[in-house]
Order: sequence, then structure tokens, then C-alpha cells
Amino acid sequence: MERSSHARQVRAYYDLNTERFLRWGKDDGTRNLHAALWHPEVGSLREAMSYSNELVAREIECCPYPVQRLLDLGCGVGGTLFYLGRRLPGVRLLQGVSLSPVQIDHARPRITENQSERFFFAEGCFLQLPAERFQADFSYAVEAFAHGPDPERFFAVQAKILPPGGRLVIIDDCLSDAMPSRDLSARHARLLDVYRRNWLLPGLRGVTALKSIAEAKGFRLIRDRNLTPYLRLRRPRDRAIALLVRWFRSRMERHTYLKVLVGGDAKQKCYREGLIDYRLLVFEKLACGTERDG
Repeated sequence: MERSSHARQVRAYYDLNTERFLRWGKDDGTRNLHAALWHPEVGSLREAMSYSNELVAREIECCPYPVQRLLDLGCGVGGTLFYLGRRLPGVRLLQGVSLSPVQIDHARPRITENQSERFFFAEGCFLQLPAERFQADFSYAVEAFAHGPDPERFFAVQAKILPPGGRLVIIDDCLSDAMPSRDLSARHARLLDVYRRNWLLPGLRGVTALKSIAEAKGFRLIRDRNLTPYLRLRRPRDRAIALLVRWFRSRMERHTYLKVLVGGDAKQKCYREGLIDYRLLVFEKLACGTERDG
């Protein structure tokens, strides 16, 4: 397992906060630790919380090859993986990895006896997965990729795990390509810094940058979808948190959970001011030997 300082910080972040996310988050029992998406076809909170999972399921269904082995990169407490297990009964092996042993301890007891050979959860870092142990036909990361400090290494590891033609889905925040790469206003630079710092997101990149990184590691971007319009921003709860942050930000940033609220407030402002987008990206691994040097 990766033992870098950043990996230890991410592990501690989720070890300390997972119970709080599950207790105070509004997920309608789905145990998903990611954003609700209110697409027009969604009619309930449960469906909104599961919509990212459904998007992954549809990508698996439209693959030009049979998918037998899934790999969830940053699996949380298993919400997405268990959804896919129910939704796609033909998938033989569903694997999840998380840096947080607390999250893995939540996920494993949910494996029923008759599914014990089908589901597998392991504590580990998705930047350091042994290919001989974690082979997959399809892998995905929902709100986990940007936690990684090394996007190049992320794609290099996946290039060893996935077969030629294998697909990789990322659902996460991306820097807006419409945002200037330099000469940001002081306000915008501060908002991005507060969001990145409090949510531990050194891997936040724009789509153009990710496309270039992926191509260098033997992947091509085959789908890019902006999901930001389906987020609900400025809810009453969000406005209340914004007031707290305005008054008590310095104190809140000293608390392991309250700093999440500070980062979340900055995240909302970044969406509204066009600094970041919430996107679905689908990459396909090219034939062997396509990785470029560097």
C-alpha cells in the first residue's frame, strides 16, 4: 500500500469522516458517498444518489466485449459496487479498493454468503495495485481520481491492469478548460485552493490535460459528458453552511469534519463561477505498444 504523506492524509480523512458521512449524509440508505445527480429521468433521492452508479452500468453494457471483472478504484463502503452487482448479474467478479480500512470494514460484512466468491474488497492505494492480483475488464473511479497526487501513474497502473480495448471510467470534478491556465483572479485562485486543500485533491486537472496524460499511457478518450447541470446547488443547507463559513472559516478548518464543509462551500462556488465541472470521462486502452515515452 502507498505510504506517502498524502496517502496517509487521505486515509485519515476517510477513517475519521466515513461514519459522519453515513450518519449525516442524505443518501436514502444507498450508502453512496458521492453527489446526487438530478437528471430528468430521476424521480427520487434514492435514484439521484444512484445515478452515477447507473451511468457506470450503462457504460459496461455498451462495451463491445463481455465484462466479467470489475474494479472500483476508491470504492468507499461499496455502494457503487453492490449496485452494479445487483444491476449486472452476469458480471462474475466485483473488486473494490480503498485506502481506508474503516471503509473496507463497512463494506465486507455486506457480502452475503452466496456472493462471497463474487465480491472482493481490499485496503490499498489505486496508484500501487499489483497487476498480477487486480486484473479487470473494466475499471472506474467515482469521486476518487482527484485524490491521487499522480495522474500519470494512475493511467500507467490501469494500462497494466486492463486488456487492450478495456475501458476506464472517471466521474469526478475537472478544472474547466474555459478557465485561463494563468492569471486567475485572486478570488478564483483562493476558491480553488480552499477546495483542493480541504478535500485533499492534488489530482484536479482539466479534460484537455487528462486526455494528453491518458494518451501518453496508451488510452484514448472516447466519451466526455458534463454532469454539472444535474447537481443541485444552493440548497437551504448549502446556504446555511455558506453563512457559517463566512463567520467561522478559520475555526472550522481546524476540525476534521468541519473543514469538509469549508471545502464543500468553496466547491459550490467553483461550480457556480465556472472554475470546475463534474464530468463523466470514458477512456479506452489501445493496443499494446502504444504508450509513448515520457
